[in-house]
Amino acid sequence: MTTLPLTPFETYLLEDDLPGHPCWQFVRLRWAGALQAAPLGRAWAEATARQPLLTAVVRRGALGPRWVLGATAPTIHFSTRVAGREWPDWLPLDLATGPGARLYVIAEGERTDVILAAHHAVCDGLSLLDVLEDAFVLYARLLGDPVEPRAPASLGALRRRGRIGATFWERCWLPALQVAGIVAEAKLLRRTVAPLLPHVPAPADGALPPGWPNLVTRFWSEADSAAIREAAKRLKSGLPEMVTRDLQAAIGAWRLAAGVDRPEDWIRLGSAVSLRRKTRGAWPVANLFGIALIERSARSLADRGRLLRRATEDLGLVEKWRFGYALWMLLRLRRFAPGGIRAYARRPVVRMTMVLSFIGKVFSRTALRRRGRLATVPGAVLETVEGLAPTRPGTCASIDVAIVQGVVGAFLNYDGRVLSAAQAQALLDAFGEQLALSVAGR
Repeated sequence: MTTLPLTPFETYLLEDDLPGHPCWQFVRLRWAGALQAAPLGRAWAEATARQPLLTAVVRRGALGPRWVLGATAPTIHFSTRVAGREWPDWLPLDLATGPGARLYVIAEGERTDVILAAHHAVCDGLSLLDVLEDAFVLYARLLGDPVEPRAPASLGALRRRGRIGATFWERCWLPALQVAGIVAEAKLLRRTVAPLLPHVPAPADGALPPGWPNLVTRFWSEADSAAIREAAKRLKSGLPEMVTRDLQAAIGAWRLAAGVDRPEDWIRLGSAVSLRRKTRGAWPVANLFGIALIERSARSLADRGRLLRRATEDLGLVEKWRFGYALWMLLRLRRFAPGGIRAYARRPVVRMTMVLSFIGKVFSRTALRRRGRLATVPGAVLETVEGLAPTRPGTCASIDVAIVQGVVGAFLNYDGRVLSAAQAQALLDAFGEQLALSVAGR
């Protein structure tokens, strides 16, 4: 069997998987219509065969952990909706013994949920969307729809996944980024980052909160979504910058409403940054993203104008100087110390107050036949797409923002041991109120 070493970033995500805080991510597709089990099973098997990490296991050795490609078979689990239950019975994603991704299909009359759960060490959220699109293109072909799947990524591209295709000049900057990673770690040790609410994180061996994962979702109307996008154009910044500003302002307003009046606190957003390149052909299903840390003092979160200027500056620097590499470079250095990545992953500190993933347009160029803005397969129409990034100890909420079939959606995953459903809904509502202020030009 073919083996590949884990990248330092994959090793970090592997070590960050804790019993009370699984490092799992999810994508849920909601279809209007029934899906046929046999063709879907065949399509899923073919889609996973095109992406080796989805059926790989991890073997640990003296030279570090390695992927063993093709060591497991793809898994798909069919069930019928149980009243009062949102999620299926999750099976383990233990990379030592089984696949790092499982597909769940839940039928409920003429509606069907398809949920892809994956260990984050295997791939990022954009990769999950890619493999789901591949699976449903293949499913449509089996049912007679003449759509063409995209070309699969080569094994060579998978071997190069840790390099992210940096140009010559960017490679010249890598030593500087290594220094930036060391500085970032030192800053992390010096500065105390505040959680959303003061709390003691659940122990590493703790149980999952009831109903895990806990999710609140909002989709704006087509008219409101168009107004949100137009507001970003008027600001001459961009939708990611405006979303960053509005989430920071929402955190400030929500904390005050919750009785947390601590202006001296530091609020840190972990903003996911894609490291994909438009010029590189087919991308493998893998982790091709970095994290940009955006910090503000709690006392500054009411100044919307300044927040937007700073968000524009920060995200501009991240794009120009490829600061999304900083964590990758830091982990490259830490792997030379015995147990260095594991110690870093499990250090009991609050690394981020909240995680923000701006996904952009979902399935905007899909090969699936369209009806208006809706992706379709024979017998079913895609209604919604939702994504969930994991929460971590001390980081009790993550939010994904996407444009799904022409409308803006926000998906807030929260730790039910820290936030109640009402508090999570209030946080998402506060975000919506800040977006409304942006639309109003305030």
